[in-house]
Formats: sequence, C-alpha cells, structure tokens
Amino acid sequence: MDIALESDFPVTDEACKAATGKTLAEWSDVLSSKPEFVGKRREAVNWMWDQFGRDTAGAWWGITIWVEHERRIQKLQKDGRIEGYGICSTKTIAAPADKVMSEVANRIPNVTRIREGKDIRGKWQSNGADSESELDVLFAEKACKTGVTLNHNRIQTRPEADGLRKHWSATLDEIKRKLEGA
Repeated sequence: MDIALESDFPVTDEACKAATGKTLAEWSDVLSSKPEFVGKRREAVNWMWDQFGRDTAGAWWGITIWVEHERRIQKLQKDGRIEGYGICSTKTIAAPADKVMSEVANRIPNVTRIREGKDIRGKWQSNGADSESELDVLFAEKACKTGVTLNHNRIQTRPEADGLRKHWSATLDEIKRKLEGA
C-alpha cells in the first residue's frame, strides 16, 4: 500500500510559533511546568486549545505539541514507544454490516480479531514506519445502513498520522461507492 506520509503542516519550531505563539520546545517547557497535566493528554490538549484556538489548525497543533512533548520527555509506554497519534474516520454506508465489514477487512493486512456485526481489530505497518500501529473498526447497522467508525492509534509520526487519515477517508469513500453502486 503506497500512502503519502506527509504532514498537513510542517512540524517545525518556526511553523509552531507562527500558528500558536510558541515553539515546540517552549510549549514542552510550559507543559512540564504544569503537574496537573502529567498523564492527562485530553486535559492538556484542551488547555492548549483554550490558549490558541480550536479551529482546524489549532486542533492539529494541540495534539502535535502534546505528542512531541511526550517524545521530548521520553514518556514511553510499556512497549517502549510513545503513545503517539490517533486518527478517526467515519462513514455511513447504505449496505448491510456484513458486506461493509468484509470490504474493510479486505483492506487491513493483519486482522487480529473479527466479531461479526460488531468490530474488527488489526495491526498496520506503513511502508517506511519503524513499528506497527493499531486499528479498531466499529460497525453499527440500523435501518439498512451501517455506520463505520475507524480508529487508528499508536501512530508514531505526524506525517504517518496525516497520511493515514487521508488514506482511510478515501478508503471508506471507495467502499461506500462500491457498495452503494454510485
């Protein structure tokens, strides 16, 4: 699978300062000085958004600053990696859940679990990535339509996260066109 691993914005101190008023290192120092944020990603990111905004760029920078802060302070999980980035893609498809699940499963190279009508779990390794990331895809069928919520977690770099977000959005669009005959 050839996925363009490109960030939506440059992950540099200059770009961060232009967007948020501080460099990545300055934000990391601020976060390190706030003990109330130790181990509290959501609270820290919400606080940052209050500082510089929740628009598309602000939302992107809030998560990026937090993940780069974890990398800077070497906050590692049990497997020796940072928690990293997570992306979410959703789509409602006018088709039965079993058909939607089959199409999604065919696009995951390493499926680790399927619970019929409920979810699929899998592992993913992007070309050029040093480690696997995790997929969790939930399905909810109602009134001849299936809602799909795809969560992709433990992505280690911003270029990979942004590339995978675009990939999964396009993949779900493709599945929708195929199953709905549009």
